[in-house]
Amino acid sequence: MVVALVAVLVALLLPAVQACRETARLQSCRNNVRQLAAATLHVESATGHFPSGGWGPNWLGVAERGSDAAQPGGWTYSVLPYLDANQLHEFVTGVDATTAAAAYQQMVSTPLAVFSCPGRRPAQVVSLPASVSYSTAAGVFALQVGTVGDYAASGGSTATCPPIALLEQAIKVVACNTKVTFCHVPQGNSCNYQTQSLSLSATEQGHADHDGDHIGPCYSCDDDMAAIAVNPQSLTEGDTWRALVPLARLALPDNGIPDLQDGIVHRMSRVTSAIVRDGLSNTYLIGEKYVAANRYTSASDAGDNRVLFAGYSSSNVRWAYDPPAQDQVGVSRPNVFGSPHRAGWNVSFTDGSVRTMEFDVDATVHAGLAARDDGRFARPMD
Repeated sequence: MVVALVAVLVALLLPAVQACRETARLQSCRNNVRQLAAATLHVESATGHFPSGGWGPNWLGVAERGSDAAQPGGWTYSVLPYLDANQLHEFVTGVDATTAAAAYQQMVSTPLAVFSCPGRRPAQVVSLPASVSYSTAAGVFALQVGTVGDYAASGGSTATCPPIALLEQAIKVVACNTKVTFCHVPQGNSCNYQTQSLSLSATEQGHADHDGDHIGPCYSCDDDMAAIAVNPQSLTEGDTWRALVPLARLALPDNGIPDLQDGIVHRMSRVTSAIVRDGLSNTYLIGEKYVAANRYTSASDAGDNRVLFAGYSSSNVRWAYDPPAQDQVGVSRPNVFGSPHRAGWNVSFTDGSVRTMEFDVDATVHAGLAARDDGRFARPMD
C-alpha cells in the first residue's frame, strides 16, 4: 500500500519537476540571448555599426580586421571582446603559415557557455565535417574538432530567395548585360516554375512585377546559405568584393544572394542603427536557431555544420522566410529560427530587449520583425 502510494506521488510530482526544469532552462537560454544582444550592441556603440556577418561559411575570424565588412569571420567572433573573451579573440593575432592551424584549432575548441542553449546541449567540442577547409589570412586548413552555437543573428526576411523586385534598384549600379539566374513562377500557373538566366535589363523589364519570381534558382529557398554562397578565394578577392555596394554584388558568381538581405547581418555587412527604419524595438537582432533533434552532437545538420566562429552561413545567421519551429527528429530546416523549448523560442530585438516568441507567430509579423526597413512596422505581441 505504501509503495503504491509513493508511486502515485512520484507520478504526480514528476511532471511538475520536469516543468520547473524546463522553465529554468528557458530562462537560462533567455539570459544567453540577452548577453549576446548586449555584446552586439556594444560593438555598434563602439564602432558605429553592428558586427558584420563575415565573408562566407568557409572563412574564420582574423584578429587584425575589426568587425566591419573587412572581417572574414562571423559576428560570433566579433563580439568576443564584449563577452569577457578578448583573450580568445586575440589568440590568433599575428599567426603565420607555421602557427595558424594549431592556434585556430585551439581557439575553436574553447567552449563558451553563452553560445549554448542549456535545453539543447552543453557547451562542448564536437567532431567537424572532414570535407570543410577554412580560410584565414595565414592559409587554408581543416579543423578536426570545434564548438558550434545555438544562436543566430537575424539575416532578414528573404533567406536564399531575394525578391525579383530588387533588380529595379540593382540596375542603377550593375551593368545591364550582367547575367542573372532567377526562378520564374508564371502567374496563374505556380506549378510550372522554371529556372532562367537572362541579362539584368531583360530580367528587370520582363519580370520585375512578378511577385512570385525570386533571384536564384528554383528549389533554392530551402537550401542552407552555405549551398548558395560562393566564398572569396583570398583576402584580396574578398577586399575587392566588399568594396562593392551590396546591390552591385549581383554580378558575383552567386548573384549576390548573401548580400541582398534586409536584416541586421548579411555577408560583408555594415549595418548601422540609422538604417533600421522600422524601429529598434520592432526588429530582430539575435535569436535561437532550429537544429534537427537527432543531430545535436554531430555537427551534421545543414544549419549547424560550421564551427562557431566561421563567417556568414546558416550556422550563425537565420531568416524569417519560413516560420520558426521546435526541434524535430530527422527534419532539416537550416534557415529558420527555432528552439528545443516547448514554450517557444527566445529572440532579442535591436534595442536589447528579449522576448520568448511562440512558434505559431503570424508569418507576416515574423517577416516584418526580421526586416529592418520594409515599412510594415510589425510589432511583437506580448
